[in-house]
Amino acid sequence: MLRPGGWAGLRWTIATLALGAWMARGAAADVIDSAAAQAEAAEAAASPVVTDMMYSTSGSIGTTGVTGANVISFIPEAASAFTTPSAFSLGTFVVGYLPPGAKTTYNNTPFTITYTALKLNGKEPSTNETPITISGFLNGTVSGPSTSSVVATFSPINKPLFNVDDYANRISVLDPQVALVPSTTNGGRTTAQAHLRVIAAPIPEPTTIALFATTLVGLGLRRRFTRRNAA
Repeated sequence: MLRPGGWAGLRWTIATLALGAWMARGAAADVIDSAAAQAEAAEAAASPVVTDMMYSTSGSIGTTGVTGANVISFIPEAASAFTTPSAFSLGTFVVGYLPPGAKTTYNNTPFTITYTALKLNGKEPSTNETPITISGFLNGTVSGPSTSSVVATFSPINKPLFNVDDYANRISVLDPQVALVPSTTNGGRTTAQAHLRVIAAPIPEPTTIALFATTLVGLGLRRRFTRRNAA
């Protein structure tokens, strides 16, 4: 049985715990945002220049969701090189010729592009966690030779952080959505680009930092409640 004033004390404790939980969630969200910003800044500061990053890609366009003649293809990059951190070409979407009056519609038609590291600083890497798969969908319509509303939408990369030799690499798609031009514009060619940053070593993920900070917040709140109840 609760002693006189016990219910009031219990209600106060429950309210205090609820307030503490709310404060912990807010603190965790702030920590996640701050950790993400700090992680990005740390990566930028730690990124060495790699003078010879050689890579290749491959790619394919699916056939599901296509109404009409499939006139879109993909040209990959073969043994290309760039200096990091930098944007680079994943390859080229090509919209083929359709005669006047003809039409092809794409409805969530899948495409897949793979990135493979070939050489790092002029040497074949002994540790190589590529190829990295990049995927997405095509939506829109190609009408005749001069009209295209098709857009390539990239999905989030499942493994954006990967190791090549003693370096961690972070890859991202430069433009999440790319409008594909018709065959009468630039030969129907539209380049898909990504960005690669090379860092000296992997850094802690923001979620790991946030979990540690949330644990500290919880321990602090527990210590505070213990002191109040003892008083």
